[in-house]
Amino acid sequence: MKRGEGFTLIEVIVAMAILGISLALIMQLFSAGLKSAKASCDYTIAIVHAKDKMEELSATLDNDSGTFEDGFKWETEVQDYKQGDESEYKLKKLVVKILWPEALKQPKSIEMVSLKMSAGEEKL
Repeated sequence: MKRGEGFTLIEVIVAMAILGISLALIMQLFSAGLKSAKASCDYTIAIVHAKDKMEELSATLDNDSGTFEDGFKWETEVQDYKQGDESEYKLKKLVVKILWPEALKQPKSIEMVSLKMSAGEEKL
């Protein structure tokens, strides 16, 4: 065997170190991507739930709260909306809040707000 053929021990160690660091970085990227996908999925589900509850709230105009089957919680609130002028129409502020647990962190939430017009004291 001639001297100079093959790899030296130092070259092998450097190559293994580069490979190890590269694999660790790639695994972190995959992990961050999965976390982002989960967060995006949770926000999408929360928005769909909020839209559904807002439609119910505009029909009933009742303060209420509860839990969905998938673990998301909801709270609704109806308030009188302040208006500058006196008119025969009254505005109601409708608020729907959706909360869900986040692993090892404080719970996440979104809030959807809308206005509903009613004539005097009667509901539309």
